[in-house]
Amino acid sequence: MDVSRIEAISPRQIEWRKLTAPEIIKYEQQGVEVPSQYLQWAQEFLNDVNSGDSDETTFESANSQTTVAPSAESAATTTSSTDASTEPDEGTEVEEEPKTAAQEKRENMEASGATLIDVARVFIGDSRQVRGEALESAALMSTTAKLSNNEIQALDNYMKELLSKAEATQTELKNEVKSVNDGENDAGALGKINRLNSQLQRLGADGQANIAGVEGDLNVYESTINAQSGVILNTLDFGTETIGVGQDLLASIRGRGWLNLRALVFGVRAEASGHRAVNASETASAVQEASLSTNSDNISKAQSYKGELENVTGVAGIAVDTDKKNNSDEAENDPAKSNATETDKVASADLDKILKAKIRKGENVGNDQLA
Repeated sequence: MDVSRIEAISPRQIEWRKLTAPEIIKYEQQGVEVPSQYLQWAQEFLNDVNSGDSDETTFESANSQTTVAPSAESAATTTSSTDASTEPDEGTEVEEEPKTAAQEKRENMEASGATLIDVARVFIGDSRQVRGEALESAALMSTTAKLSNNEIQALDNYMKELLSKAEATQTELKNEVKSVNDGENDAGALGKINRLNSQLQRLGADGQANIAGVEGDLNVYESTINAQSGVILNTLDFGTETIGVGQDLLASIRGRGWLNLRALVFGVRAEASGHRAVNASETASAVQEASLSTNSDNISKAQSYKGELENVTGVAGIAVDTDKKNNSDEAENDPAKSNATETDKVASADLDKILKAKIRKGENVGNDQLA
């Protein structure tokens, strides 16, 4: 029903249960006599909804939370039978599963005397915060995967040109060697062979160094993506616990929701907020899996270039994870290498901070950001 055009209308013509709180208030403001129970619900509901919220909850949907309720006697019987069936044998030690951060926070609040409404209010805020963090992490991982693709694309272009030069040099070298073996060499043949061999070695060394650099960057990307697991799990933890708080709050007022509209409002909002956080966690988890797969494929491609280049030039690939002792010894004798080592240690953390800051600002992130 269009609330904005109210003329002479009887309250009996209106399906009050189908209206949201803002719609009920608008009828009241237009002079329609609103039944007291609906007006009281709308006022209480709007007073407890944050100013930034957009809640489309109707009277009917809000109060449907109170219609399905097992009796206390039934619940007690179920609990009793469950406890009896699962009771451990005497003398058997039962290890308790470690509590999550959200579970510990709720227990501490309740131990301090907080009501379920107090807990719900806090956990609604917590679930909103972790949801934002999860979505930010998803954006970070997506951006990192794009950087990984850009990195491998640049390597593809570089290796295509380098391998072309190396193969041409290798062919020329083989021809010169064949001429020498066939006895057709002149006085400068050996010098030319040495020059071509040196050129081939230089191309191989340059290429392997470039591949190792890209592989190192891809390893940093992998670390950055993996580092988001904590955010994803934390979001799932607080989202799940917020749902539980909402359900417990609604269960505590089943059958008498009219007596505590605030509990009804916060129960509904906690469940909804918790579900949004859980969904964000699942979204971020899917992005993480896809990003890791993309980066892993790129690492494999970079590593395949090592063997391809070695076959043409004879120069073996450079191991990215070098011996720590050798690195330490070299760093002591060379300050520049020492600085490089320290840079490698914080590369992943720096990338995480840089990308998150730029994502928050809405800036584009490309390879130039890593220079």
